[in-house]
Amino acid sequence: MTDKAKGRKLFFIAVLFLVLLNFPVISVFNTGGVVAGVSVLYAYMMLAWLACIVCVGLVVERQGEKEKSTKE
Repeated sequence: MTDKAKGRKLFFIAVLFLVLLNFPVISVFNTGGVVAGVSVLYAYMMLAWLACIVCVGLVVERQGEKEKSTKE
């Protein structure tokens, strides 16, 4: 994967999670309900943030593994 392809994927992930953490989507989860003792809104925001971190980590790690395998 080239740096341009990796950059495009990371840009797409950033835009996707910007949309997921923006007002119209967040207002859907602002119901006042509770999941496991945590507000639904807070649970959604933490899970979306965690998903963002995992997605970025996967894109970056895959690139690192491919570079290591080609250098050896």
